Amino acid sequence: MASCKSVRIWLFVVLSILITTFLLALPFDILLLPNVVTLTDQEFQHLVKSGNFCFDPEYTVCYTDSEEQEVTEYAVKYKLFDIFTIKKLKVNVVNNRVFVGGKSLGFSVNTNGVIVVGSNYIITNYGKVNPIAFSDIKVGDIIVELSGRKILSISDIMDILSDYTIDEPLEVKYIRDGREGITYITPAFDAQTLSYKLGLWLKEDAMGVGTLTYVDSDSKFGALGHAISLDSSGTPLDISGGKIYDSKVIGVKIGSQGHAGQLLGYFNPTDTQVGEINANTCNGVFGEVDNLLEYASDMQEIVIGGRATVRPGNAKILSCIDGKTVKAYDIEIIKTNYQSRSNDKSMVIRVTDEDLLNRTGGIVQGMSGSPIIQDGKLVGAVTHVFVNDASKGFGLYIDWML
Repeated sequence: MASCKSVRIWLFVVLSILITTFLLALPFDILLLPNVVTLTDQEFQHLVKSGNFCFDPEYTVCYTDSEEQEVTEYAVKYKLFDIFTIKKLKVNVVNNRVFVGGKSLGFSVNTNGVIVVGSNYIITNYGKVNPIAFSDIKVGDIIVELSGRKILSISDIMDILSDYTIDEPLEVKYIRDGREGITYITPAFDAQTLSYKLGLWLKEDAMGVGTLTYVDSDSKFGALGHAISLDSSGTPLDISGGKIYDSKVIGVKIGSQGHAGQLLGYFNPTDTQVGEINANTCNGVFGEVDNLLEYASDMQEIVIGGRATVRPGNAKILSCIDGKTVKAYDIEIIKTNYQSRSNDKSMVIRVTDEDLLNRTGGIVQGMSGSPIIQDGKLVGAVTHVFVNDASKGFGLYIDWML
């Protein structure tokens, strides 16, 4: 009996050792990865060499950039004992290095439509008239059609009104919070200018200040980390193009409880253009710089780190809060979120740099796009501030911008 008990004990010990060894061999860091990841070539090479006696990775080429003659997409399978597939990954391999930003930029984008910025009364022969009194138009709306004709500029509206002769309402199609609406406005005849008017103040572009995240070797840039939007919904403003300008930070408006602070920037659209905008998305503003060699001459080239490499811990952000000087400031990445698709709240960060806290209170508007650096790699960009605690904010994984 003692002999049987001893055998059972030894079997239990051996089985426990085998199970423990098997569990220790499990590549949990890989099994927990999302099914689609963006990695640098160096990170990809490490990934496919990370097998062991239990799990063996194999990969196949999915896509090759024929012009650059570079493989940019792989399918990776992890197999148990080279028999059972336990994990499939789609890996996008990106350019290893970019020029890291931090510079303050001025943005000017041309909208598809015209933006309503205000309204006024029209002096007619019968007294003051407010043409929009019974319409649904509000400040911030974007008028995209008037009387069935597409509106691209204020001159388009003036052309329609110059042909207007009957006292009937015109159909107005507008965009608000990303949704389309229809209302009606009856133009009023201005006794002073002898012309019909809608009683609206309009503009064709939107301007603001933000931060450059990166420029790559093909002169393509990414900035802001979120869309240029006219409302709190964050819906990207529909644009037909735009320009970026050299900007100078001339002051800081420190935030208060419930209200975000702001960098006060200045740029001159007549002589400081540095590039063209061609896309305004939830993940940032993108385009090309005009002269890469000149523009990136004072920028550091840096390795990219995909979201698979980001971890809670110490990091830095690059930002310009005074003049045109870019400086590094200490932060802590408090939390990293699992994301299988793009979202501008990939990680929670906290400013720990005393100098930055003293001068701005933490994160302020205008710092959106500030590069997040960890372990010498560009891993993300600042996107939002916590309005109740300016020392904290959100960051976007650089994957989503790339």
